[in-house]
Amino acid sequence: MAPAKAAAGSASRPRPLSNRKSQPTDRIAHDRRFLRTLSPAECFDLLEPGGIGRVGISAAEGVIILPVNYAVKGRAIIYRTAPDTLLALHVNTQVSFEVDHCDENLHEGWSVLVQGRAHEVTDEHEVRQLEETDLKPWAPGARDVYVRLAATEISGRCIQPS
Repeated sequence: MAPAKAAAGSASRPRPLSNRKSQPTDRIAHDRRFLRTLSPAECFDLLEPGGIGRVGISAAEGVIILPVNYAVKGRAIIYRTAPDTLLALHVNTQVSFEVDHCDENLHEGWSVLVQGRAHEVTDEHEVRQLEETDLKPWAPGARDVYVRLAATEISGRCIQPS
C-alpha cells in the first residue's frame, strides 16, 4: 500500500523563515549591538574587582593558557602559584593575561587583554601586604609564589546595545 500524500493546502506546510513578517526578538537585539574599543582606564575598571583570568605563556610545547585567581593592585595584576608550576617557571618573562565577561542571553560582553612582564614578588613587606588581600586561589595546595604582571600594553573591547 502506498503512503498517503500530505494535503495539498499550504496550511499543512511550514512557512519558510525568510517569509516571516517580523524578525525574532533575539535577532533584533543582535542587530542593535555594536563593538566598542575600551580605553585603558575602562579596562582597569573592569579588572579591578578581581576574579578569574587566564595567563598565556610561551613554553617549549607551544603557547599555554592557564586559569588563575587574580587581584589588581595599583596598575598591576597579581596572582599566586606554587613553586613547581609552569607559571612559576615563567616569572621574569613576557606573558599575556586575559579576562572576559559574556552574557549569552543578552549577547553582550567585554574582553580585556593585558601584556607585560611577570615578576615574582620577593620583598617580604610586599608579600605580607599581599597575604592580607582577598586573593585566594581555588586550586588546592600551597600557592605561596606571588606574581606581579606590570602592564606594558592593555586593550579591551565590549559589545553592547547601541
